Amino acid sequence: MRRLAAVLALAALGACGEVNEVDGGKGADGAPASGYTLEVRADPGQQTYLITTPEGRTVGARAAEGASMMMDERRASALFADPPSFAASAPEVMALRLPGFDLSIGAEEENAEGDNGRVHLSLGRAGQGVQVFADEGGPGDEDDRAYVRISGADEATVRDFISDADKLSADVRAEMLAALGLSTP
Repeated sequence: MRRLAAVLALAALGACGEVNEVDGGKGADGAPASGYTLEVRADPGQQTYLITTPEGRTVGARAAEGASMMMDERRASALFADPPSFAASAPEVMALRLPGFDLSIGAEEENAEGDNGRVHLSLGRAGQGVQVFADEGGPGDEDDRAYVRISGADEATVRDFISDADKLSADVRAEMLAALGLSTP
């Protein structure tokens, strides 16, 4: 789970262009990020993949227990507009903030040295941004969750994102590309 969040964040950074400071997914000029927005929500039981086009249309798919399927567009749009509740920060234990970079680590005081905690990582460049929330629920992986949102992605990055979604069947990945009008490069 944590590897998924880290890999997605690194892939998104590789897709970023020239360096400019951003704030909360906005470009250097303060305008909202342009391009596609990609989102993954993962917990041990299922993964949800959401892609919003520059025009605001959302396409989604879910994978659980070895099966995957497309989501209804209304449901995908509603889910995209509602970040998961665990994305709210726990009390901050450590933070590092630089222009275009924000890392915070949180934990509940009564278990600050224990097996649970939350990490929030925010990166941004030239109208592109990456938000990563990881929640280590406790010992073991059965209650761990991750939420990754990448904004300002281009079509090639969207194709790679879908291609790398190995929890989705080949048919569902093809359906996602077709729904986005990206079937042929």
